[in-house]
Amino acid sequence: MHLTTIDDPRLLHKRFLKASRTTDGPVVVVSGSTLLVNGSAAALTRVADRSLLWEWARHEVASPMTDTAPPSSAPALESGARPRFCEGIWTGRALAGAVVRLTVPAPAPPPRVAGPGGVQNLRWAELTEAQKLVAEHVAGGLTNRQTAALLSVSHHTVDYHLRHVFQKFQIHSRVELARMVAAAFHTTPSVPVTPC
Repeated sequence: MHLTTIDDPRLLHKRFLKASRTTDGPVVVVSGSTLLVNGSAAALTRVADRSLLWEWARHEVASPMTDTAPPSSAPALESGARPRFCEGIWTGRALAGAVVRLTVPAPAPPPRVAGPGGVQNLRWAELTEAQKLVAEHVAGGLTNRQTAALLSVSHHTVDYHLRHVFQKFQIHSRVELARMVAAAFHTTPSVPVTPC
């Protein structure tokens, strides 16, 4: 069956606002020419992901129309996020776009090795999962508010976890945190990007 698509930016924007108000996690609205992302999805998506998400969404909303269509596997974005839910945005029988909710990729656990970073790696294991997530995102250059949006928590919660991480590692700056996380993962620290 052929799927008819139309371009309706006003309808897409209206559905994006509704989805953003009712969803805490990362959500995007996508069409053949549009990609709208909420704060949680901003760190997970790139402009180049639009075509991949649109192709997947078109297939997902068209699948119920054909009884023989096998379920498709969700593609991985460059960030590692995957779409987990798709809802078509329809105008009559024409598809204008889709609301797609994304899953946040699980971070890789830090290696536990002896050596120069061995003591830090042992202390890294003492952190809670929430503290590890906050530390990784902040060390990657995100602000507390960006981290909060990405993790779907309050920025006060991020502040709380960050204070405990600083206390456990006896550090006093985000730069020290970036170095510590880089040592735990055996990578070079990323350069924080300051928003304009």
